[in-house]
Amino acid sequence: MVNKMEMMKAGDLKSQYENIMAAMQAEKAEPTEEELEKAEAVEARIKDINVKEDVQALMNADDSLSEDFKVKAATIFEAAVKSKVRSEIERIHEEVGSEKETEIETFKEELTEKVDTYLNYVVEEWTKENELAIERGLKGEIAEDFISGLKQLFEDHYIDVPNEKYDVLEAQSERISELEDKLNESIEKSVELVNSNSKLVREQVISEVSEDLADTEIEKFKGLTEDVDFADEESFREKLNTLKESYFPKNTVVEQTFDDEDGSTAKDIDTTDAMNAYLSAISRNQKASA
Repeated sequence: MVNKMEMMKAGDLKSQYENIMAAMQAEKAEPTEEELEKAEAVEARIKDINVKEDVQALMNADDSLSEDFKVKAATIFEAAVKSKVRSEIERIHEEVGSEKETEIETFKEELTEKVDTYLNYVVEEWTKENELAIERGLKGEIAEDFISGLKQLFEDHYIDVPNEKYDVLEAQSERISELEDKLNESIEKSVELVNSNSKLVREQVISEVSEDLADTEIEKFKGLTEDVDFADEESFREKLNTLKESYFPKNTVVEQTFDDEDGSTAKDIDTTDAMNAYLSAISRNQKASA
């Protein structure tokens, strides 16, 4: 093999190696535009790779190798290294792209779920508050369809209806149309009011729960509440209290009464947990000495 390599030129060796690699990749599908862009990026990264000097230093220890062989070996080694680097970079690009796609899909699913939950809540609340308006709207639509159908029925059976009766039907139809427009306006206003009211209640609860916190703690607390879902005031307040107790705990103040040496009762002293332990120890020592 070494003899054959020495008989070949460096350019021929490189060309033969590239032909072998091309044959191995022949079964791959036609590259897409995105794949071509990635390939160009890979080529740009490995363009400046040069290992000929390293191969030369490796072979200098063996004087039996000719200079021509060293050049050919360096050419083959450089081509192999570049090919390996290229495949590794492409693999890394594919893994990163796959991870990004997975993260995007996960984010879309979570966002869709949150939006669906919020919309369901809004629809349920609006339906409860506008049940009467909805019922009237349905009755209006039924009445309009009934009147139109009745008019057509008369015409189909050659029943003569006076013009003034037709005027009554037309007027009723126009009135129904006006009521429908007003109903739609009321529905839109109701939706806006529900959304606005939820925001106001949310802000009010946050303000009430955080009123005993320091200014710096309030800012942090508001940041923690941004991702807390608002379903109703009671559950939202419970969630905020849980966050408050977890992130901003307060020391419990205990009132303790103990006797002086002369037997008189001392005044109540506000103590923290640590001070309470000290006072208990002092009291025990006093009783033991007595």
